[in-house]
Amino acid sequence: MSNQEPGTGISIDVRNATKRYEKSVAVDDVSLSIKPGEFITLLGPSGSGKTTTLNLIAGFTDLSSGSIEIDGRRVDNVPAHKRGLGVVFQHYALFPHMNVAENIAFPLRQRKIPKEAQARMIGEILETVGLAGYQDRYPKELSGGQQQRVAFARAMVFDPMALLMDEPLGALDKNLREKLQLEIKRIHQEVGRTFVFVTHDQEEALILSDRIAIFNNGRIEQVGTSSDLYERPESLFVARFMGESTVFKSAVSSNGTDWSMDFHGTTIHGAASGGTPSSGALVLRPEQMRVAESESEVPLGSTMVPVKIIQNIYLGSGHKYELLLPDGTTGIVRTPRERGTSLRPGDNAWVHWNAEHGVLLNDHDLVSTT
Repeated sequence: MSNQEPGTGISIDVRNATKRYEKSVAVDDVSLSIKPGEFITLLGPSGSGKTTTLNLIAGFTDLSSGSIEIDGRRVDNVPAHKRGLGVVFQHYALFPHMNVAENIAFPLRQRKIPKEAQARMIGEILETVGLAGYQDRYPKELSGGQQQRVAFARAMVFDPMALLMDEPLGALDKNLREKLQLEIKRIHQEVGRTFVFVTHDQEEALILSDRIAIFNNGRIEQVGTSSDLYERPESLFVARFMGESTVFKSAVSSNGTDWSMDFHGTTIHGAASGGTPSSGALVLRPEQMRVAESESEVPLGSTMVPVKIIQNIYLGSGHKYELLLPDGTTGIVRTPRERGTSLRPGDNAWVHWNAEHGVLLNDHDLVSTT
């Protein structure tokens, strides 16, 4: 590894990038500016365009239109091996006939690094990824997690200013995946390079990222921090994709200061901010609501809606309620253990919340994730 200071990664600018195939558009006019040293995650369901965007940055896929700039230099016509980027894939692609040191040395040999320098660089990167002493082992002698660390070391050993990762933890079991997430986060903080990470796992994105770009149908729906996307989603797709939610949908009226909707006989209202949609969807997160066994238990001033209990799941730290709403859709409420109830499946109840909670969105933004 080099002696450059942390935070010296490169900027990456994707400008109006489009990738067309004969019968489809994989990436549709995507623009994204990635800051030097940033950890950004491209998040979305399968087929949303996130991996194609990563491949456009890496140079593995050619643009149909638009441009890619790396560190201020346009690289549309620069081949992948000359872009100076490290890449880690889900499938480790280790050479089975080479030991760990030889696998890691591969990009150094390609760059004609002297052997003495290779040995030093390999030793340093093995220390960084927690595999010191493993240099003589072969891939078949390593666990899946260790193989992934070798792949990571190989991508980082020549000290690229940016590292691209395409679902690198997707093939690992849950416990190992969680452990390596923390390792990747630690390494990013240590080396200070720009990391671009692709995943469809929302929790993984929340753990790792400085910012997240949410993809859907070849486009970016929203870019922001974890709290931006969870607390202030700009579309119903983002709200539903970033964690659990309950959605109340109805026509909306507004006097410019407040808005209200009639949800199957219940008036729901809130403070207007910006433009109010005429056909709205109020999104509430599970922790913003509570469940009451009777109307008399609902605090004064709360908004309340009658529901039927589908499930009451004890989770140790609290309870998770699955609810049937009056319009036939389902909702989710999570409460701390001390606020649990004796409600059982089939019981009638009330879900309630404070009027300032929730985000009102236009329900025309809803796009199915199926």
